[in-house]
Amino acid sequence: MSIELKNISAGYTVEYLKDINLKFKNDEWTFFIGETGSGKSTLLQTLAHLTKIFNGELIFNEKTLKDKKNLREFRDRVGVMFQYTEKQFFCNTVKEEIVYILKRKKLSEKEIEEKLEKVLDLLNFPRDILENSPFEISGGQKRFTALASILINEPKILLLDEPTAGLDIENKRVFYSVLERLKNSGVMIVQSSHTLEDVFKYGDRVIKFERGRVIKDGTPKEILLEEKTETMEIFRLLSKKGVDLTDIKSIEELCEVMLGE
Repeated sequence: MSIELKNISAGYTVEYLKDINLKFKNDEWTFFIGETGSGKSTLLQTLAHLTKIFNGELIFNEKTLKDKKNLREFRDRVGVMFQYTEKQFFCNTVKEEIVYILKRKKLSEKEIEEKLEKVLDLLNFPRDILENSPFEISGGQKRFTALASILINEPKILLLDEPTAGLDIENKRVFYSVLERLKNSGVMIVQSSHTLEDVFKYGDRVIKFERGRVIKDGTPKEILLEEKTETMEIFRLLSKKGVDLTDIKSIEELCEVMLGE
């Protein structure tokens, strides 16, 4: 499973992304970082085939998405979560929102209920809000409703735009634990984030954007140790002192190592 952008220039109404050449593969967790307006969201939506491509080509599994058959397969394999989750809601109840894609695929009621129970269990989703309007639940519940509506279709590619924004610590932990399980099962995850500690902890690859262009592409340690945050400063100082940080991917793990010493 792979997605490739070849010489892509894209945007919503005008060309913003310029000369993008990137390839993404399954069981890889890639984070986009950069200032607001740098192009992270635009590229995520370009990957989802939701923006205008002025030049270049979007490739899925070595085949162009200009082929309608390949495009249909691509859309069935991809789950997209927008930064403002309410923009993707349009049903009357949370349950209807979650199962909508399965209704469109004309699955039987039995199959729909089985898949619904599976995704609710996976997310530890509260059953008591299923009949509520998706527009009247809390911000955290909206995030999990959006995720449930994506995961119920068992996608192989997840494109997530700031998916944990506004979540409290516990819900964020649950959210990321689910994504870790999916990634370990072979799902490709591409997401944007402003929280560098999360990028450092979970990412396999980091791509930094500036004004619609890729300026850095590498591992979290290669890219993030150059960023100016308190956490990254600690890692930099300890690295200079010769502390082995090879397997350390979070500030919690770092504290455990230091206390162990």
